[in-house]
Amino acid sequence: MKRNILRTAAGVTLTLALMSCNAALASNPMPGTRTLTPVYDPYTKQQSLTGVDSQGRPNGMDDVTWARLQDDVIDYDEIENLVEYRSIIAQQQYAAIDNIAVDMNTIVDSLSSTIEDLNAMISDLKDAKNSTDNEAEKEAYEASIKMISAMINSSGSTDTLHVAKSSAESGLTSTVNRIKMSMHGSKVSIVTGMNAAFIGYQSLAELEQMYQKQVDMYQTIYDSTQRSWAVGMATDLQVKKAEADLKSAMINLNKNRENMRSIRDKMALILGWDSSNCANVSIGAMPAYDENYIFTRNLDNDIAEARLHNVKYGTAQGTVDKNITGYTETDISRNEARENLNVSMSDLYNTVIRAASENNAAQAGYALAARQKGQAERSYAVGTVGNGEYQGALVQYIVSEAQANMAMINASAAVLNYQAALKGFV
Repeated sequence: MKRNILRTAAGVTLTLALMSCNAALASNPMPGTRTLTPVYDPYTKQQSLTGVDSQGRPNGMDDVTWARLQDDVIDYDEIENLVEYRSIIAQQQYAAIDNIAVDMNTIVDSLSSTIEDLNAMISDLKDAKNSTDNEAEKEAYEASIKMISAMINSSGSTDTLHVAKSSAESGLTSTVNRIKMSMHGSKVSIVTGMNAAFIGYQSLAELEQMYQKQVDMYQTIYDSTQRSWAVGMATDLQVKKAEADLKSAMINLNKNRENMRSIRDKMALILGWDSSNCANVSIGAMPAYDENYIFTRNLDNDIAEARLHNVKYGTAQGTVDKNITGYTETDISRNEARENLNVSMSDLYNTVIRAASENNAAQAGYALAARQKGQAERSYAVGTVGNGEYQGALVQYIVSEAQANMAMINASAAVLNYQAALKGFV
């Protein structure tokens, strides 16, 4: 009777093994977010195909970074992660991975399920072997155990379930890697564009402050002129001029605000926000300017570093040329990519130095304008200068302040652009 049970068990085992590759899973996790556990080392850290879990959290991301990535503030240092995990290109990547992962995941998971079932059957056979005193039955059970074990894994065979599962996993991850590589160039372009948009927004934010101060100033002048006109101390022409100056300043302010809104909304959409939520998004502050950064750098070393990450350079160097008879178009392409990167890095390096010098000059001009404004205020208070001269000094001060702040933004942007180029974003 036991032999019949043994033969039946062995037959069921073989049937399971043959049917497993076409079996459908009871559960159906999202293809891109399910995890792969290496066959020969189940304790190795699990990784999802898309790089994120079912909640969208990137593998290994700490709590603080994850929390910042979910808020409605776009900070400069978040742009790379936003492009990688939340942006339009990230969603396209997830969709592409999910599309190719469905059938391959079914094979991998079916094999995993079969291996688990066979291991359970081995355990049952071992229990049956240990429960009998009949040597012939023990031998039969042992033979079946060895046969099933060999089906799962065998050092002398390349045709086992473990090998099949490992091959399926390798094929799946290789395909996913090819998808990610094919989209890498687009990600670099988006990161570069978003970095530029972030810096452009900072310039507009500074202009907004200048325009708002001009509006406030012209509003005060207009109100004062109207009061003077009411008591006969100002002409109609003076009132109209004050009104025109105020309206012009308000037009500049409103136009600038619309430009800021447009940039913010475009950034939010590209980086993964829904169109209905763009109004809730804000752009973070400009990173602090490090005026000593460039003097700690070695341009030659930085060019070598940039080559490791630059897409155009890497693509050109990786081009296969079967023509080995002489100087070819591939050689030209490689040299051109190398020289272009050298020039770009040199230009960025020199831009940092030039922007630092311009910033120093702007700060000096602002300090001078502040002194002149103070002198004009004191003179105006005692009546030694008129309205026109005082207003001129005030306007110059507001403009000089904006120029100084813009110069600081440009200097910081030059450093940020250089740092981005080192990571291939140029």
